[in-house]
Amino acid sequence: MSLKDFYSLTFVEYHHVAKGYMHKDERKWNRMRTQSALLINVQLPKDQNILPHELIPLPSDIIIEKKKEIPTREDFERLVKEYSKNKQKD
Repeated sequence: MSLKDFYSLTFVEYHHVAKGYMHKDERKWNRMRTQSALLINVQLPKDQNILPHELIPLPSDIIIEKKKEIPTREDFERLVKEYSKNKQKD
């Protein structure tokens, strides 16, 4: 990217460019750790394997491990009642 293009970017455009670069970099690291794990696993006995995320942890692994809890039916019904009460007050 030329300097002229850089200075003509808005903040949102720059954010998307930076996010795309980070995603590209992360894919390269993911590919590298997968290939490394394959090469290491060839040398290990059959009962011992190493997974790519155990070999080289990436920041995105933490995000993948965190999962949001799915609300139960009772939680959903309680929220609907609260929303309807708040809606009636307005």
